[in-house]
Amino acid sequence: MNLSIENTGNAAILPESANIFSRKVARSGHISYEGRPYFISKALAGRYIRLLVLADRLIVDTAIPLHKEYPLV
Repeated sequence: MNLSIENTGNAAILPESANIFSRKVARSGHISYEGRPYFISKALAGRYIRLLVLADRLIVDTAIPLHKEYPLV
């Protein structure tokens, strides 16, 4: 199933049947949705992620900001 989300500026147009939730990723890398655990990633531990529930699918959506700086010496 391909999911197409139209992005018009800052607002995304989702199907009417879609629901959006937020969950905090545990240290183990898991989240819980409707009492069931789902492994996401240990790299996201402590971060909040967005869940999109559409029909029989649970879609994980996250943006990981990364900034690194190295001296060039």
